[in-house]
Amino acid sequence: MKYRRARILAAALIATLAAGCSLEDTGSGDTVRVVVGYQSKTINTVTAGTLLRAKGFLEKRLNDLTAAGGPEYRVEWQDYDTGAPITAQMVAEKIDIGSMGDYPLLINGSRTSPVERAATELVSITGYQPHGSLNMVVTAPESTATSLPDLAGKKVSASVGSAGDGTLRQALSRANIDPAHGVEVLNQQPQIGASALESGQVQALSQFVAWPGLLVFQNKAQLLYDGAELDVPTFHGVVARRAYSNSHPEVLDAFLQAQIDATDFLHAEPPRPRSWWPTTPDCRRKSSTSTTDPEGPRSTPR
Repeated sequence: MKYRRARILAAALIATLAAGCSLEDTGSGDTVRVVVGYQSKTINTVTAGTLLRAKGFLEKRLNDLTAAGGPEYRVEWQDYDTGAPITAQMVAEKIDIGSMGDYPLLINGSRTSPVERAATELVSITGYQPHGSLNMVVTAPESTATSLPDLAGKKVSASVGSAGDGTLRQALSRANIDPAHGVEVLNQQPQIGASALESGQVQALSQFVAWPGLLVFQNKAQLLYDGAELDVPTFHGVVARRAYSNSHPEVLDAFLQAQIDATDFLHAEPPRPRSWWPTTPDCRRKSSTSTTDPEGPRSTPR
């Protein structure tokens, strides 16, 4: 009897956990749940993440649907440092909509496509850079390295699978350095890599905008290589799980409308130049991290 009761309780527990972890679970009652993965420290995706969340544009669009007789919606925002963990969560069907750079987007499509319910599709572009600038390789201020070949055999910090990683691989190849064996790449999150560079554990850091430029501005690094030297356009975009979009097409439509709202807001009230913005050409070159820079990231035109 005790064994039978234990089996019943175990079955009930499994059923409860399954219901709680169901990735198509829309919440309680008539509430539809939408999970958005974004990167608050990536300026190229602000219209699909930081700004979108701060201004509440998505919630406003969804509230309009509710007011028109639709169900209630609950938005959950998940902030990550890079695109790789967003892809991992989408593969696990735990994130419905996510934004990231071009290199992570390619990996996202490759990793999610084998899993039917996790498969994603590109639904919008948040920004682009026609020459690929601002993804950078930087070294410590006291480094004597003057070009990529000087890094041969050295340790370089990068977030594997990120746009910064993609820039590093392309740049090394063009410098006739084998990306797999020419340098020792340490897979680290941006902030960990920044600490490693400052402490001397690595000789260079390759990251996406705006991490390297921030370190240069803080006098914690110097520019060694800018992605513009590749002259390969870069972009950032948004992907959505196809299964979720098919089940809740109105949510995806609301998200895209909200992204347009955020883009319109950004155009109407662009970031103002800071009082500390450098004025000399040399300082400006070294501190190019902001959208106020003419060669900085561009938001997608309407």
